[in-house]
Amino acid sequence: MSTRFEDLPNELILKIYSYTRIDDLALVFWNLNQRLNDLTRSLKHLSLILTTKTETFASQVFSQQIGRVVILTLKHIQLNTFTNLRSLILNIATEHHLKQIQPDVVPNLVYLSIPITFESHVTRHLASQLFSNRFPALRYADINIVDIPPILSWSQSPSLQSLHLSSPNMNIIPLILQSCPQLIHLQIRMTDEHDFDSSLTELRITNHPLKNFLFTQYPSSKSIFHIASLFPAIPNIRRLDFHLCTSSFTNLIQSISESFLQLNRFDCQIIEYPNQSQYVDLRRIRSNRACYSNIQCTYQEKSFCLYTTKNH
Repeated sequence: MSTRFEDLPNELILKIYSYTRIDDLALVFWNLNQRLNDLTRSLKHLSLILTTKTETFASQVFSQQIGRVVILTLKHIQLNTFTNLRSLILNIATEHHLKQIQPDVVPNLVYLSIPITFESHVTRHLASQLFSNRFPALRYADINIVDIPPILSWSQSPSLQSLHLSSPNMNIIPLILQSCPQLIHLQIRMTDEHDFDSSLTELRITNHPLKNFLFTQYPSSKSIFHIASLFPAIPNIRRLDFHLCTSSFTNLIQSISESFLQLNRFDCQIIEYPNQSQYVDLRRIRSNRACYSNIQCTYQEKSFCLYTTKNH
């Protein structure tokens, strides 16, 4: 005896739907009959990848059910059609796409990723909104280039918990800490060599809850950033990942050990430059903390030493 697709139980049809691309759901199953329409309408938190070949029919049918959008096209897209959008990823995008990221267009945004690089003036307005609680549901943001605001105009964004960004100015770090009092994870990559203004750490930052701090210095830079000036403001760190230059590896490790009593993971690619021909007792450093056990001197010359962990 043959069995038709519509004879299958709801649970099995929904299982088949879960393995079906959203474009195919719209083209194959929509408007076949009322029961399949009702099952299709019951789907929640659908994911839509928009490319140059993506048909717009799916976005029309499921506009209220789509919770995640990935943009891989330069085509004109109206984000306000996705009324329940929670996650937005712009892997390929234009300024037009970027300008649509407004609180009245995507008010329920929880996850925002813009890994492509825009000029800082393009992202300045967006950064101002992100760090002033205009997106109260936002938890995660990857917004690439962010510069110091022309005036210290940010207020606070208490919802942000994870932040990935690049910036030409490391003085942005204390501003971020002040604006994001519940931030748990901060990953920042420098794109220039602006000197660090330690006075900014006095911006009412005490006992910040930050637990993960990943810092990468500008590639090929030989500048010595006095990053230890930040340590008193972030005593709850449990994970550090440093790619930077220092004038004394021993002193830096000592400062880390004294500042972060809860540290349980340490990764690094640290250049001691210039090497002052001081003796670095790696055996003693490794025995100090379990998370230092993978530290090794990977490369050494008269002018510098490179210290890394096996994870790098």
